[in-house]
Amino acid sequence: MASLEEEHYSKQDVSEEIARFAKDRWIGVHCLEKDGKGNRIMVRYIEGKPITINSPYDFLLLKQKLGSKGLRTIYATAAIYSRITSRGDVASLSNIVSYTPTWDIDNDFKNWRSTIKACIEIAETLREEGVSKSVFIKWSGDGAHVHLHEKSLSNRTLRSRSPLDLAYAIVEYVRMKVELKIQEIALSDNCNIKVENKIDRQRMFTCPLSLHRDHDRVCICMKPNQLHHFSPSWVKPESYVHNKEWTLYEEGEADALAEKAVNIIGGFPVRKSRTRKYPKLDEAIMKWMNFFNK
Repeated sequence: MASLEEEHYSKQDVSEEIARFAKDRWIGVHCLEKDGKGNRIMVRYIEGKPITINSPYDFLLLKQKLGSKGLRTIYATAAIYSRITSRGDVASLSNIVSYTPTWDIDNDFKNWRSTIKACIEIAETLREEGVSKSVFIKWSGDGAHVHLHEKSLSNRTLRSRSPLDLAYAIVEYVRMKVELKIQEIALSDNCNIKVENKIDRQRMFTCPLSLHRDHDRVCICMKPNQLHHFSPSWVKPESYVHNKEWTLYEEGEADALAEKAVNIIGGFPVRKSRTRKYPKLDEAIMKWMNFFNK
């Protein structure tokens, strides 16, 4: 009898959706095999090269190369690269051509209604900022990720700042705007829900239709108009409900938001050992509060 992983990853729609999201991104894999401490082995390189998946065939080859290690969960970077052939390629900021802004919502699965409320708050805030067509949500394990399609930023905007700067500023700006609402949800629902900005140089997020590393749940995608209808049954491996229209976007839809966010937040924080280019967080918050109190 085939294992859950064998059965799930043999499905055509699973390999197609993983490849669609993973194209031109750096891939990470949580294997079935575990280390001496009982943790799943994470693989990001094979034969010294960063893992990539640009087609369903690449996914099939990856499964074969992993061999006895087995495949449990597939991740892909929020960064999209112009090339991925060596370790230097994924270490170079200049090689990043775009970046998917993402809000990470952390919560317990039993409090899934609170997670949905948080997703709705983020989606509504983005709508108020003129962004709606390019937003999609992934349910991933215990919580969710709200994604803004990277192509909602035009080439003109991408030329103005680095993709990492733009993504960080957008995520932080919206996170700050919804922070009080999220705290209200946590208090009213008695849960520990958090919305976090985890944007960094090599951040990875779960691929659509991947299995979760620990729980037998599928990472499914939704558009904002589906949030009110979400049911935990949608993430069951035997009956998952997945919206393939997560790929829809409107080019330039997020340009105005990006400009506003960068003006208020700055960009991706520099290392402490270097000269600061952007305002400290408390200064950014004060600037943000003054901006909205005008």
